Amino acid sequence: MTERIFERLFQTPDPATAGRKGLGLGLFICKELVTRQGGQIWVRSVPGEGAVFSVTLPVFSLPHLIAPAFERERHTEVPITLMVTEIGSQTGWLSEDVRAEQSQGVRDILQRCMHSDLDIVLPKMGPAGATELFFILAITGEIGGEAIAMRIQERMDGNEHLQKAGLTTSTSFRSVETIKRSASESMKDFVEKAAMQIQELMDEEILSRMVKNG
Repeated sequence: MTERIFERLFQTPDPATAGRKGLGLGLFICKELVTRQGGQIWVRSVPGEGAVFSVTLPVFSLPHLIAPAFERERHTEVPITLMVTEIGSQTGWLSEDVRAEQSQGVRDILQRCMHSDLDIVLPKMGPAGATELFFILAITGEIGGEAIAMRIQERMDGNEHLQKAGLTTSTSFRSVETIKRSASESMKDFVEKAAMQIQELMDEEILSRMVKNG
């Protein structure tokens, strides 16, 4: 039920709550409010022990973060590639502090892989279960995305610290559908439109990992 309770009008078929039935809108509205702000909401539940609801909200504005890169491009059609680097621990994370420290080390490597001011390493977006996800937005097409992905993976594979820490890494990329800017569209509206498409792709990546990793 934990995957369905955020659906519109969904209600759990529990006889114990039949006397105080609602409309099935409360959690749906919660999810809408959170996701519209670029956040996530999820729940973990153990039968007989209750449930824990968690919410994340971004401490930054994605449109504001990506605007400088878009403003440097003067074309009406901007190619965008979303890079996704995933790290995991072969032996399990020793602690949250160790996980955070090793994740920061990976972020530093990614920053050094960027050769252009049109490539942006984005802040952490949300939980991905047993793995950590890092997103890079590159103002480039598929060929450029492939080159960046190869560069990142070569750096990761050759890093002795990551090998000694027992971390596994993989990097993939997805081309964002070409975003066109109309003649009458302001740069602000154009960037917000692009940010919405990018956010949707990142949400898909995060959700797929959460489902995959349980």
